[in-house]
Amino acid sequence: MFTLRITAAIVSALVVGAVYAQTSTSKSDDKAPLTQGIESVDKNLQKDPDNKGLQNADRRLRANQQRFEDRRADRREDRTERAERPERAERAERAERPERAEHVDRVERTERSGR
Repeated sequence: MFTLRITAAIVSALVVGAVYAQTSTSKSDDKAPLTQGIESVDKNLQKDPDNKGLQNADRRLRANQQRFEDRRADRREDRTERAERPERAERAERAERPERAEHVDRVERTERSGR
């Protein structure tokens, strides 16, 4: 009976671990930033298309998304440029520092009788 419980606990732990690993590592690359916000604003705009606040939010979200994607593209270009540059010259050797003392011997002070 005890062995059966242990086996059931191990199997359930493995199943939960596998499910967690599957959901945590599966990133979909098709999701752009701010997608959830844009979808929510679009849904609300369909309900109330004359709402100025929703129209403003939609414009701003789309502008922010475009700006974010442009910055991401610029960063990718910068990374490729850095990867293509020639190797640097070897660094000059640094002057060696003198070794530091591991432990400083302190002189024992005599106790004063007045204290």
